[in-house]
Amino acid sequence: MAGSALAPRVLVVQGSRFGQSEKIAKAVCEVLQSRGMLTDLVALDRSTRPDPLVHTAFALVTSVRYGHFDKNAKRLLKRHRTWVDGVPTLLMTVSLTARTPEKRDPAVHVYTRKFLEQTAWQPTMVEVVAGALEYPRYNWFDRMMIRFIMRITGGETNPTANIEYTDWTQVTTAATTFTHHLRV
Repeated sequence: MAGSALAPRVLVVQGSRFGQSEKIAKAVCEVLQSRGMLTDLVALDRSTRPDPLVHTAFALVTSVRYGHFDKNAKRLLKRHRTWVDGVPTLLMTVSLTARTPEKRDPAVHVYTRKFLEQTAWQPTMVEVVAGALEYPRYNWFDRMMIRFIMRITGGETNPTANIEYTDWTQVTTAATTFTHHLRV
């Protein structure tokens, strides 16, 4: 059936390295479903693609790692540009730099701005949310790099720290607002 006439079907793509973006994407799906939307949650990889006959909207929930988005996000946008430009879309950037409220503004978040400039994508909605800091889960290299970045930016450097910075109210509010773009 070509996208249900009763309920929009949203392709929610999550690009997660350590699991926080996936957790956030699941929360987005829960909000959409609670508002009568259908969702398909998939992991971002080389083969990720929409089904234009089924999906009537698109949400990309993906992390920034060392200042860069997953190359598969750019690939997805390039390969399916016509579809992406023709449906309601949400970009939800997950970033540790967004742990302070002033860094959650998409106009201020340098990595989100750079990604949107590079891809020339103009999502219906853009949201920047804070991720989680989970030093014990990281390998040696990631732990050292993240500690270095956190030292520079005035963040937590204790190598045993586990801190979830995600503002779940922000996630819920953004997903709820996105549903207003999806009404049939």
